[in-house]
Order: sequence, then structure tokens, then C-alpha cells
Amino acid sequence: MLEGEAEHWWQGIQQLLQQDEGDIPWDTFKDEFYKKYFPRAARDAKEMELMQLKQGNTTIAEYARKFDDLCRFSKICQGNLTDFEEWKCLKFEGGLREDLMSSVVPLEIRNFAELVNKSKLVEECSKKVAIARADRREALGRDIIQYLAPQGRNFKFNGQFDHQNRNQQNGNFLARNNGNYDNNNLGEEEGGQSQQTQDNSVCSRCGKDHGNRACRYGTHTCFSCGEYGHISRNCPKRFV
Repeated sequence: MLEGEAEHWWQGIQQLLQQDEGDIPWDTFKDEFYKKYFPRAARDAKEMELMQLKQGNTTIAEYARKFDDLCRFSKICQGNLTDFEEWKCLKFEGGLREDLMSSVVPLEIRNFAELVNKSKLVEECSKKVAIARADRREALGRDIIQYLAPQGRNFKFNGQFDHQNRNQQNGNFLARNNGNYDNNNLGEEEGGQSQQTQDNSVCSRCGKDHGNRACRYGTHTCFSCGEYGHISRNCPKRFV
């Protein structure tokens, strides 16, 4: 299986290892091969990477694939598979995201293949639950906006007026500046009396408050003495 430069290396090292023309032990070949192509520093780096491996933002399938690749170079995972199966499961569980770990760890699965499959199922369920919760929040937000929106106005879900309502709002603003607005819609004035109360006491004809008396505006009747023929500022009884 060795090709190219590796084949040339093997032809040279084979003569050194096969001194008595017997079979070369596999462990002997592996030691020499690792010295050449996979030195101790690289193996230690792989071992450290396995110890620090976390799922993070990857899927279970991607995490399991990376985990298996690093286990092949781990000293702990060498030898009989049954000897490190439990350790492998515990290490895999420890690297899961917290939302998945809380569901997987209580299952106490000690077969690695089964653990990976169960973790994938939990991951799929978590995704469906997250989507369902997001849909419910969105629906609740629309219901709240519709409930709080004033009657006769169409509100967008993001809380902004549509183009038609903005034009209507601008028109109302101009009407108020021109004095063409409904006094009944105003609130309390600075004096503490509502505008509606003032409208009931102020005459719409002359703009003055003369109580329940009939308005004399335009009748050439004196506002002071009530006699016909002169106005208030020329009233002869004014300074009496």
C-alpha cells in the first residue's frame, strides 16, 4: 500500500529491520512508520485536541465524526475496544452542548454507536421544539399588536403605521394647525377645565360668556344696561 516516497523509504528500512530474512513484526513496522510520518509531537497534539474537543455549533454527526478521527490516534483508545468503550461514551457526553447533554446523560448509554444515534434523535427533537416555540411567540406577538391597535387603523406586525395611516396622521396634524379640529377631542386645559366645559359656557356667536342670557351680538343692544339704541362703550349709564 506504500507508494511514491513512502515506498522508497520502505525499501531502505526493510533491509535494516529484516536482518535474518524473517517476518517483520507489525509493532516494529508501526514504530518505524510513526517515527517517519507521525512523530510523537503530532500524536500528542491529537491527544490534546481530543481532550479539549467540544460540540460547539456543529451537529451531532459532525461532532461524532471528528471525535472518531481523534480517537484513532489516542493512546487511551488503543487496544481492545471493550476496554475503552465506557470512557469513550463519557468523553463524548462531556463535549455535548448543554441543551443536549441534559437529555442524553440521564440515559446512561455505554455503547458508543447507540449513544451517537440517541444524541441525533435528541438533537432533532430539540430543533422541532425550538421551531414550535418560535412560531408560538410570533403568533402571540401578532395577537398582542392586533389587540392594542386602535380601531380603524391597520398596524403592521413591526409596530409601524402603513403608508395610508401615515398620510392620515399628517393630514390631522395640518388640520389642527389650521384650527379645523374637533374641540371635543382635546384633553384638560391648563386651568384644569375641559374644553367641552368651556364650549358650554362660551357663546359660539360672540365668543363671550354671558351665562344663560340671550346673545345681543348684532342686535344694537347695549351689553351693559340691556337697552336698545347704543352699544356698551357708549352706554350713558356706564359711569353712573
